Amino acid sequence: MTLPADAHILELLVNRDGLPTLVTLENGATITVYNIAWGYDIGDEYAHVTSNVSPEVDGTAIHLFLTSEVRSISDPDSGETLG
Repeated sequence: MTLPADAHILELLVNRDGLPTLVTLENGATITVYNIAWGYDIGDEYAHVTSNVSPEVDGTAIHLFLTSEVRSISDPDSGETLG
């Protein structure tokens, strides 16, 4: 079985569940992600992601994005680029 093209992005974000993670998107927006729920529509190569909703994190925004829009993922405490 071949893994989806975005498997590394999803694995990284799932492994950081509960930890703040900075995700920079292709439009330049940087969002803070604590958890994700994701899925694929039939025929999609990249997942659609909803962040900070499962479970909801008080005081954070819920974001919707595609994994194809992700340009970088980093740890806000160390500044280290992840993945």
